[in-house]
Amino acid sequence: MEPTRNSHATLVDLLDRVLDKGLVIHADLIISVAGVPLIGVNLRAALAGMETMLKYGVMTEWDERTRAWEREHRKKKEISAVPGEEIILEMLGSYYYSEGIYTAWRMGRIYLTDKRLIVYYPSFEEVLFETPLEKIKGVALETEEYFTAKERGNLCLLLKSGDVVRLHALDTLKLKEALEQRMSSMGLTWQEIPSLAAHDGAVR
Repeated sequence: MEPTRNSHATLVDLLDRVLDKGLVIHADLIISVAGVPLIGVNLRAALAGMETMLKYGVMTEWDERTRAWEREHRKKKEISAVPGEEIILEMLGSYYYSEGIYTAWRMGRIYLTDKRLIVYYPSFEEVLFETPLEKIKGVALETEEYFTAKERGNLCLLLKSGDVVRLHALDTLKLKEALEQRMSSMGLTWQEIPSLAAHDGAVR
């Protein structure tokens, strides 16, 4: 195969070629000082995307071990339900954390069980927020502008303690409906609050 040159090729083209077709490096180097060989380097390397590597049978065992470890690791990161507790709904979401001067949306997984509402951060196995359903006094949907004036919906919960909790979910409306349906089946009552602005001083 004769080498070819493309003067219009970009770095993106080079990376795409390397990842798709692969690159093999075979080099023998000797580093000498004043004619005396000091260091020898024998280099054998292959660089390619994992799909290409696996296609040619390279790193297959490593890939299988890594995938097995990740599957086991994910199992350990799943939230532990209390005995007899059933998970009704699970989805990606975030929790508005406010403590002193620190406020931020923290990503996690939202779990609605038949007893609790939980926001869990799998990477650190940390429960960001948790409340029994009977402690929820009011529910509201709010919209806010973010980034380039786009709107998104948040689920606001007024707890019986007076605290306001803000959650955002992959499907916030679905979460709200599932929460209300579960609370209704438990015989719990709550208020449909059009605005929680009056309670903003107690935002959690």
